[in-house]
Amino acid sequence: MRVASVADGLPTMRRWILAGVTLVLLMALVAPATAAAIAHAFTEVNSNQTTTSTSFVLVPGATIASGSFTTGKKYLLYITAQHANVTGGADTRVRTVHGTTAFAESSADFDNGGANFRSPYGFLTVWTAVSGEAVTVEFNAASGTAAINFVSMLAINLSDDLVEGTDWIFAERATDDTLGVAFLAGASTGAFTPSGATDWLVLTYALQDPNSSAVSTFTRISRSGEATSTLPTASTESGASVSVITMLLARVFALTAASNTFVEESALTSGTAGIRLHSSIFALNLNKFRDHAFVYTEAPASLSATDYATQLQTLSITPAVVSDVWIGGWWGFDKQAAAREAEYRVQLDGADQPAGQTTANYQFDFGNDALNEDPLLLSTLVASLSAAAHTIDLDASADSATSTPEGQQVTLWAVTMELAAVAGGCTPRRTLLGV
Repeated sequence: MRVASVADGLPTMRRWILAGVTLVLLMALVAPATAAAIAHAFTEVNSNQTTTSTSFVLVPGATIASGSFTTGKKYLLYITAQHANVTGGADTRVRTVHGTTAFAESSADFDNGGANFRSPYGFLTVWTAVSGEAVTVEFNAASGTAAINFVSMLAINLSDDLVEGTDWIFAERATDDTLGVAFLAGASTGAFTPSGATDWLVLTYALQDPNSSAVSTFTRISRSGEATSTLPTASTESGASVSVITMLLARVFALTAASNTFVEESALTSGTAGIRLHSSIFALNLNKFRDHAFVYTEAPASLSATDYATQLQTLSITPAVVSDVWIGGWWGFDKQAAAREAEYRVQLDGADQPAGQTTANYQFDFGNDALNEDPLLLSTLVASLSAAAHTIDLDASADSATSTPEGQQVTLWAVTMELAAVAGGCTPRRTLLGV
């Protein structure tokens, strides 16, 4: 016996419509999880720019237009660059600006030592967008000629698809702190507990004024709770007592559903005249994105004297769909000799990303002390990376193998801007097209 249904009394056409709508609703209930790309903007300047201006001027091309931001939304800003004084013996200054206002305490003022020696610039903050304001990078020279290249500017909208305090955490300390030989806590995430096993990118920023050309400053990421660590740790010493140093650290941590706290901490090698002007920390749950990969190697690796011959790190990522992919790298250059210089590059599938690093072959002489462990970093974004396996390498070397310079505490990460899939597909409507 066939059980009667509500469709039995309907005309044939209406039964077809009802069957079709029912199929659509069933497909919606079991449809593959869907998601979209997180709102983001990215700008790179990959040709060397110079200025003799002693006042801040715009780095040509280093602008994220105001139209890329929605007023009132919160954005992660992650800015990196490589700067030098072509003449040598003078400071180069770099800062990040919104509209016509510099971000508070984003300005580096650093004597690179010899002519053309490069130093990294790094800055991060979470910014609430202001109507009509672009984000730019500016630079100048205390004297001589300042140069800057490989400027990377990334903005990620945190407000629309991520939850503050759950998916990301930001804190900063703008109070000036007098530093000594004991590490002093700065910005902290506070204790938080992830919902489960997840990978978290932790970034810290310290702006330090050592007030001496003979004192090294330190910064580190301190972790407590589920596990305890104080790495990465970096240190550097400027060639001028008037220098103000930006140091940005990065590491991805694999966490579980346990309490964790991360803190930026700073110190000096000696004395108490040095000041930390600013401290910031940002933590991001990478599992909120569709695909990500990371590797971290703590142990030191001896650096070859052959250009880029030491592969400090490598990883593979396979985007599920064509996607923009953010690539970041960080490593500590353990100089072992005051005069040691380093060079480094990031490559995607065997080619420079961004292009031109190998040819530029910049020499980094960030610290002026043999004990310095210089923080070296690079950030880039690859637009529309194909849905296939891709290999990313971080390569480095030193100008000489004398004294055995090393690379250590090496982090490399890649994350698609596609968000993680949302289970359940679309929400079915109850209206059945008038049937």
